[in-house]
Amino acid sequence: MDLSQRPNESNLDYHKRLVYGKLTDKTLADVDYSELAEALYGQAYASDVARRMVYGSKRTLDALALDAETDIESADILTELDTKKVELQKERQKFFDQRNAFNKAVRERARQEELNEILLRAVREGDLPELRYEPRETAPSDNDLLVSLNDLHYGAVVENYWNTYSPERCREMMCAYLDRIVEIGRLHKSQRCIVWENGDAISGNIHQSIAVTNKENVIEQIKGVSELIAEFLAELSRHFEAVVFVSVAGNHSRLNPNKEMALVSERLDDLVEWYLKARLQAFENVTIGGARKIDNTMYLMDVRGRTYCGVHGDFDDTPGKVQTLQTMAGKPVYAVLSGHRHHNELGEVQGVKTVMAGSFLGMDDYCVQKRIVGRAEQIVCVCTEDGILCSYDIPL
Repeated sequence: MDLSQRPNESNLDYHKRLVYGKLTDKTLADVDYSELAEALYGQAYASDVARRMVYGSKRTLDALALDAETDIESADILTELDTKKVELQKERQKFFDQRNAFNKAVRERARQEELNEILLRAVREGDLPELRYEPRETAPSDNDLLVSLNDLHYGAVVENYWNTYSPERCREMMCAYLDRIVEIGRLHKSQRCIVWENGDAISGNIHQSIAVTNKENVIEQIKGVSELIAEFLAELSRHFEAVVFVSVAGNHSRLNPNKEMALVSERLDDLVEWYLKARLQAFENVTIGGARKIDNTMYLMDVRGRTYCGVHGDFDDTPGKVQTLQTMAGKPVYAVLSGHRHHNELGEVQGVKTVMAGSFLGMDDYCVQKRIVGRAEQIVCVCTEDGILCSYDIPL
């Protein structure tokens, strides 16, 4: 019988084959121990000596096999432990993410409620004029007015060569603007008046030069401009069948002056709608928030069957953004309403009308430093089912 080592057979495997073949498998049962010893150990021994040596080799091989099984079991246990550790780390990270999201929601809600409480306290302690609702009947008409009320920057005080502005001056401008709106409404026999206030109702404190010129703190600014708009809408309700107020927050009302750190959901302008809903709740022909908010930065509204998209403009300063807005809206948009750049402008981008309104502020110190020339103005559009029939630039 051939006892030689086979090709590609390791020394250990060769040793196992001979020992187990003699004592376990019995495939080498007829081989004498002395002959087997010569193959295993390189020399011949007496048969009884060789037998003891082969039995000794078997015990050694059995021990090695047992240790190998133990190592495999240990490796399996370690692998299972590693798997459980990874699962535990994943669940732990999920918990941290959920906790962070929850804490963020709590912080945002707490800030909003705190601002509401501060504003409510300021209103209760103030001496507000009574606003009375008077029912108004108008004849059916084929048009509505689209009235801008953009970039009031209430609270700013400006006194330079080109401009004079203050909360008192803002009120005077609002009164003059109101007269022009009523005049245009009568001229066109307009049925509804839709007021769009697309941000920067207050001056805020995002630039140092602005913070220095703010006459009132931001809560007083919110209270002052909200009451001013409430009186504005109350007066309009006497001249139109219905008055609708829509708005979106601007960049001047963000809580954090650093625009990279500020959250789009934390804008003080959002308090204006909250105030107006409470202040004008008895006015049956006034609707506050008559638009579908896509998010905190844009809304969609219907005017005579056409869709108008409203934004502040700080995120939409290039023509390409107009097409992006239409894509984000998920439906055909007739016109985009914006402000931010402090001048009136009508245009069109790839079939989409663009209406940009000016500001009440005019040239402040920031504009002087940046060499930005402009004037206080707003825009009124007459809208039919065919879209914008005509527009009026209203200098203030």
